[in-house]
Amino acid sequence: MRRSACVATTAAAALVGLAVVAGVGGGSAAQAPTAPPFTFFLTHYALIGDANNPTGVRYSSTGAPFAKARDGSRITFTGQGGWDPATRRATGSGSYVIRNAAGAVRTRGTWTATQFIDFRQLAGWWDTANFKEEGWQGPPGSASFSGFLRLRVALSAGGRGVLRLWCLMPGVPKPKGHAGDGLSFVSRGGLRFTDFRAQERTLEGVMFYSR
Repeated sequence: MRRSACVATTAAAALVGLAVVAGVGGGSAAQAPTAPPFTFFLTHYALIGDANNPTGVRYSSTGAPFAKARDGSRITFTGQGGWDPATRRATGSGSYVIRNAAGAVRTRGTWTATQFIDFRQLAGWWDTANFKEEGWQGPPGSASFSGFLRLRVALSAGGRGVLRLWCLMPGVPKPKGHAGDGLSFVSRGGLRFTDFRAQERTLEGVMFYSR
């Protein structure tokens, strides 16, 4: 498990990809698509030991982070995917459900990533001595890192929008208005799930990895 050795490389690769993306016209039709260099998992964190002073964490790809709308309804996402900043290609899928303020299901279906928009990396991690990390979701030897990711996604029930995901580990200096991991979703059809305050106080979150 690595969380820091490759972080600088990860940031450099992302910046290079973003710098050249405007000049990329698409890959060769005869060339099979390769796995994206970066992956994400919607993750559940199970703290090991004392919840107020944990000695470790176990990552599970069963996370269900959510965001709320102004009317009290909420959207919850599950799933995983990846992205390539050099080509703006995004992969990934999962499920989503929208519930009204009373908790009744309004819509449920699947989501599919269609395009990478951008990624901003942040420094910091758990920053706890002898901290154990179990259930590593990335490939062996991969690095994990914090930051903000934006993707275009399509919903099976109709509509497209921007899904914003972020990982903010305890050792990360928090951007204004943030306390932890979360997401938001805004669609072209008027869906605006942008209240992440309750989500950021849960153990549902997002993990980013480089291959």
